[in-house]
Amino acid sequence: MEATTTGMNRTGASASPAGARAMAEAVERYSPPGPIDVSQSEEMRLLYAQEADPLGGVPPPTSLGGMVRTGVSKLMGDHPEILLDKIGERIAFERGGTRLYDALIVKYQAALNAGAQVPSPAEALQAAGLGTDDVALLADASALATLQRIRAEELQHFQLLSEAMRKLGGDPTAQTPCADVVATASMGLIQVVTDPRTTLAQALSAILTAELTDNAGWELLIQLAEQAGEADLVSEFAQALTEEQRHLSTVQAWLGALVVSGPLPNEAV
Repeated sequence: MEATTTGMNRTGASASPAGARAMAEAVERYSPPGPIDVSQSEEMRLLYAQEADPLGGVPPPTSLGGMVRTGVSKLMGDHPEILLDKIGERIAFERGGTRLYDALIVKYQAALNAGAQVPSPAEALQAAGLGTDDVALLADASALATLQRIRAEELQHFQLLSEAMRKLGGDPTAQTPCADVVATASMGLIQVVTDPRTTLAQALSAILTAELTDNAGWELLIQLAEQAGEADLVSEFAQALTEEQRHLSTVQAWLGALVVSGPLPNEAV
């Protein structure tokens, strides 16, 4: 794993002025004389969007209690399937988040094996002149301890959501439509973190994207639980959101401190 350095990157046009001029001349010579008409492709895309089947549906409740609960909600004009779909989405995301931190731990260990002196997030914050009131973060003995703690909390959130799904009569192993969407959207993140060429800081940047999305997802889930009158779930989800907010602030500050402070001794981050 190497740090970002100046190298033989020739992707920019300025690396080959003659080639850039030849390309511009070819564009001028061979481009259509007027604007390209893309109306047919847009019409085709519109037709597909109108006629396509949905990604899937939310499975019906698997328990009698869940059926009664869902039935009452429908009689009240609510849409319990939306809450179940969004819980399914967060189950998929927290499962993926656990795997992301598994991969980040490997990335961190690779940096250590390469001889990098990687500070803990708390040390990085102090070095950057930033403070934190996160008691758990300050108590962590190392960056590895921080990553393992966050990873454990992601797993706890997955288990919390799975139990919430069961309480509502749903099946936590089912792939709901929103779970399908979020799993597809997250594929690039795991690719970045597991790519052996990416640095620890680049992997942290991908984790930051995940944490930002995760926080917004929990906020929306709490709103839906409130609308459904699920007070117990609101309380549990709010505690999870508090922990996710700490994950976000930790990753954001650690990444910023590592990038701003520049390469570490062996330039491996």
